[in-house]
Amino acid sequence: MSSLALWGRASRRGRGVLRRSFVIWVKVAVSRALIRVIAMYGDPLWIVVNVGGPMLTSLALAFLYMLAGLSSLTGFAILGGGMVAYWGNVLWSMASQLNWDKRSGMLYLYIASPAPLTALLIGMSLGGILGTLPSSIAVLIIGALLFKPPFTPPTITVALVFMLTLVALYGMGIALSSLYLILGRESEEINEALYEPISFLSGIYFPSIGRFSPLPLAIQAIASLIPLTLGMDALRRTLFYAEGLAELWPNISALAAMAAASILIGLRTLSFIERRGRETGDILVGMK
Repeated sequence: MSSLALWGRASRRGRGVLRRSFVIWVKVAVSRALIRVIAMYGDPLWIVVNVGGPMLTSLALAFLYMLAGLSSLTGFAILGGGMVAYWGNVLWSMASQLNWDKRSGMLYLYIASPAPLTALLIGMSLGGILGTLPSSIAVLIIGALLFKPPFTPPTITVALVFMLTLVALYGMGIALSSLYLILGRESEEINEALYEPISFLSGIYFPSIGRFSPLPLAIQAIASLIPLTLGMDALRRTLFYAEGLAELWPNISALAAMAAASILIGLRTLSFIERRGRETGDILVGMK
């Protein structure tokens, strides 16, 4: 058999392997996303918590804005209520998931199966976004009907900023999941330590960066390293001040860079952990 024929056969075999790997990857990601959505909305109590928690906080802050004579800023509180659920979902349902699976024994099955860990995490991200979206929309609609904050109609810029913010946030969750898998039980303490400071610095309910921020420039610079900060700033500016791509390109560029970097770092670290676990088993028995 000629070398050309051998090369052709090897090439076809390689394409077949890649095709099967891709199909498995997609099936795993879609299945994990569906499980996350069903789990989030199959429990009535979880629906109440997922919608009621952000709603009550938004209402309280919106009333404070009104009592302070700043009715035009009630939209900040409503927008924050619509976005804060995603931050909690990233920390508690994304970053911590593999560590919880490890402690419950599920990670053994993941490592032993042909299911790629990267597909599992991407599926969790998609499921988290789709599962949180209805509750986020409900908070925004109810808040808008109650307080009628002034805002410009949503545009393509709003959709672009929203999607980039979510991709950057969940990319951060993928990167943290790899770190938490190595750290073990300490990850829960880290989550507790991160949640409130980042919620404050990111300006979920008030501008933490820019010309309306009450924070010193040094703290604003630190806050700008958080994807949620840039996303909230851009969403406020486009929804309440009618700014477009020309004014928001620094935020959009930084969000795109953060999203790409966090996803790349997270997936590469996770691939290393997966390979090490399958080759030596250290990730399962040698770490905390």
